[in-house]
Amino acid sequence: MPKNRIFLRIWIMSMIVTSIAGHATPAEAKPPLKFAIMRQEHRNEYVQFETIIDALDITAGMTILDIGSGPGYASFLFAEKLRGSGEVFATDIREDFVNHINDEAKRRGLTNLFSAVVKAEGMDDFYGKHRYDLVFLSNAYHCLENRIEYFGKMRGLLKRDARLVLVLYNQVPVFSADDLSDADGLIEMLSRENDENPFHKNLSAGTKQLLKDHGKEEGVEDALVEDFNRMLVDPQFYKGFYSDSYFRKNLFTVPERDFANWLLMTLHEDGVLGKRADQMDAKAMRAVMKLNRLFFMKKLGGYLSEGGMGAYIPAGDANRHTSKYVMLRELDAAGYKYSREINVSPYFDAVIMVPKIP
Repeated sequence: MPKNRIFLRIWIMSMIVTSIAGHATPAEAKPPLKFAIMRQEHRNEYVQFETIIDALDITAGMTILDIGSGPGYASFLFAEKLRGSGEVFATDIREDFVNHINDEAKRRGLTNLFSAVVKAEGMDDFYGKHRYDLVFLSNAYHCLENRIEYFGKMRGLLKRDARLVLVLYNQVPVFSADDLSDADGLIEMLSRENDENPFHKNLSAGTKQLLKDHGKEEGVEDALVEDFNRMLVDPQFYKGFYSDSYFRKNLFTVPERDFANWLLMTLHEDGVLGKRADQMDAKAMRAVMKLNRLFFMKKLGGYLSEGGMGAYIPAGDANRHTSKYVMLRELDAAGYKYSREINVSPYFDAVIMVPKIP
């Protein structure tokens, strides 16, 4: 991938992820309305609101709540999808966003779209005035305080068979096909390897078969990306590099080796190394990813853009520290259960939760 394209993508994604709908942005750092609208339009290249909304089976007459709506990109789509029926409520803490949505709704003739300014902390009284078929949050979950209490209260405002839809930055699959800067060379190299190579050993059976066929089958790049992302969050992945059969002292520089050993010691002390990826909290997952990134960088860096981690986009602390697994545990405690997931891009997922039946 050309360097200018890489830098452009990183800049756009850093802008996308670091500041999103008004909840999280300090007053002194709030972007102007015009810029916020432009950023939300850029964001949709990665979030793909249309894809998410099409998958939600929106039907006439539904009542939809868009929390942290920003300038209203998704809210407009919901209102248009309802074709004049039902109600869409867009809420944000920024008055300029809310005013823009009201003005734009009038301009577009969307009589079923309403917006309101809500308080920045806690459950606003506005929410209790309605009952909802669908509650939608796009990258706003991390902005909320006391989330178990918040969504516990929200659960009482949901209609029967309602859904809670949360779009969040996908911090696990940090590779995409675009990051294979030398895909042919990578495929050729792996096709010559055996299971002494930790990367080859941890490939799925289907991917190994594709490599055996010399990578001529379609889908081999996507298969590699999927397997690499799984390796990246595997707490056991390090073993392949520290075994007597494969580990070489010159794999790392001295500082890198000290860093790797420090990460291993920390993970061991925290009891992480015996867990599965879905049992790790956000802190442990970041440490595992840091460790495994070292192996990717040192062994496969020549085949991958940006030295082996081109898609590891700089994210704001709140977004980067929001783990999907932590979110699922919190929502479970608030009275929800996992329903399904929509993978919309290498960077974002839409997770659908439903209320538990008492």
